[in-house]
Amino acid sequence: MITSFFYKKGGEVETNLSRARLLSALNEKDGVLWVDFENPSEFESDSLVEIFNFHPLAVEDCILDHSEPKVDDYEEYLFLVVHALTMLRENGQKELSTIELNLFLGPNYVVTFHKEPIESVTQDVARAQQKPAGMMSSGADLLVHTLLDHLVDRYLPVFHQYEDKADLLEKDMFNKSPSREKLATLLQLKQDISTLRRIVGPQRDTLHFLTRNAGRFIKAKHLIYFRDISDHLFRIAALANGMYDHLTSMMEVYFSYLSSELNVVMKRLTVVATLTMPAVMIASIYGMNFRVIPGAMHEHGFWGVMIFTALLTGVMAVWMRIKKWM
Repeated sequence: MITSFFYKKGGEVETNLSRARLLSALNEKDGVLWVDFENPSEFESDSLVEIFNFHPLAVEDCILDHSEPKVDDYEEYLFLVVHALTMLRENGQKELSTIELNLFLGPNYVVTFHKEPIESVTQDVARAQQKPAGMMSSGADLLVHTLLDHLVDRYLPVFHQYEDKADLLEKDMFNKSPSREKLATLLQLKQDISTLRRIVGPQRDTLHFLTRNAGRFIKAKHLIYFRDISDHLFRIAALANGMYDHLTSMMEVYFSYLSSELNVVMKRLTVVATLTMPAVMIASIYGMNFRVIPGAMHEHGFWGVMIFTALLTGVMAVWMRIKKWM
């Protein structure tokens, strides 16, 4: 699906432009053109080359949809790859995932390309339809800033969700007995935060590079807005690194707790085995097939052996209690 807008100051916004109108709008330098490709067909994707004449490598990055965050300068336009965060429900649980957003920034146009709906972009499209002057009146560079800013703004709510999950898990892990489910939840949290770090880090570097090497596509007076996004990403990256270290510490403490619990169980089993050793040894002696065993023929021999075994076990138990082994 292709959604397009063309706006000139003081004029009415044009929407859903034809291919011929898109070509003519590109030559109108006093206007701003925004074309959004959402899960386009092969025929629609051909517009990237036929209308905008984008480089085949940039088009390939859009189609294959597996690039890391980056910014490429193709002289006539900037090509940016960024990622939006989303939560997918799989096997009854929400898991962190990303959606790639490709942006082309030219002198008077912006092209966005994504294969899945992105909530922030969808809302920006709705804003452009309702109030085009607010979205597109300040130029193509600030339109890109708006798209990036709204995309990054959705990082913190996702991150705060993981903070709340980690806090609840930390309280639950040590207030109740350990379980495989808790460990699985902890591992999933750590994997999702690792994904967040892997995306935010390069994206932070991409925006930082953009603020230092914007060239002629971003006005100098507008760079401060892009630096603001870069600062947000730096802060989110720092929070993600801190969260990852915290989850690693939780895992280490959890394994230490499991090891401690196992040691307690082994200690108790060792005490039980030691206390039964006298009885086992005496029973094995009196179980030998000799004709003459001392006390075997005595009428109170059995009870005597039982009393002796109980006394010996009791003495060992008292001795272990004195040594604080039990």
